[in-house]
Amino acid sequence: MPMINRSLLATFALVFTGALALIIAIWSWTADAQTASLTVSPAVARQNTTVTLSGSGFLPGETASIWITYPDYTVYGVAVVVIDEQGRFNHPYLPDFLGATFTPTGRYTYTARGWQSGREAYASLEVEIAPAPGVSAGVQLTVDKPTQAQGATFTFTGSGYRPGEPVALWLRYPNNAVADLGTQTADQRGRIGLAIASNGIPVGRYALTARGLQSDGNGIADFEVLPGDTLRPRGTAELTVGPGNSQQRSAISLRGSGFLPGEVVTIWATLPDYSTEWLGDVTAAADGSFTTELYLSEQSPVGRYAMSAYGNRSERRAVAEYTLGPGQ
Repeated sequence: MPMINRSLLATFALVFTGALALIIAIWSWTADAQTASLTVSPAVARQNTTVTLSGSGFLPGETASIWITYPDYTVYGVAVVVIDEQGRFNHPYLPDFLGATFTPTGRYTYTARGWQSGREAYASLEVEIAPAPGVSAGVQLTVDKPTQAQGATFTFTGSGYRPGEPVALWLRYPNNAVADLGTQTADQRGRIGLAIASNGIPVGRYALTARGLQSDGNGIADFEVLPGDTLRPRGTAELTVGPGNSQQRSAISLRGSGFLPGEVVTIWATLPDYSTEWLGDVTAAADGSFTTELYLSEQSPVGRYAMSAYGNRSERRAVAEYTLGPGQ
């Protein structure tokens, strides 16, 4: 049997030992990175309910960020917390990123990440619709035209309240989010009146509630918003969006042509729920074209968009579709 060179053996042992140490280190880091955990209590909550986030397995004394991913994959910051000496934290709060009374129902995901350790943990929360009072006897709330397209005005009339009493108003959206519309004072005959413009709001079924704060008299009126005509091209203008599909936290390019030279072109986006968002104005070049970029952040809802460009002098309108996916 040939003799093995001792120096070669020593080198091999050193390399093997180093590789083994590296494997152990990687395994230890992976195992260490997975020690963090996050829970939310209660795991199923109603709107306007305080929940508590509890984390463990983080580095003692480190800072951790907490954020929430909404059912439509938009992302909002929740808090920055300091981990205690046991590697834990507790954070009670009311989910109120869009206002405490404007929390859509659905499945939410919380993420907690340690700044120094890089440890990350997740927890899910189901938000259910909050209980609401029914219609009171003797109280009526009606809408003149219960089904109209975006851009129309819905006119409401209420009666059966006490003369001069304050009446609280709130609106339930198609995704069960609730918006506070303030209060109105009933007249001497116990009547109220309200008009709601539907410009740019999501399509779907809504419910307006009017509740007397002294009598507890409750009135509810349902109405439905249909898509408007904003997605119909008009004239010879054209619009392209590139790339056709991408993810949150990315930029897209909008290129328009066929507008009048030097005219102001208004650009807006029709979101996946058919609500509209103004993006800005650009000025067409001498050949009637323009190019602009748009950044879609983690707070842009995922789904199918329609980008629209409208020439303010020519009244030409071009539309291009675009699909946004969730960020990584």
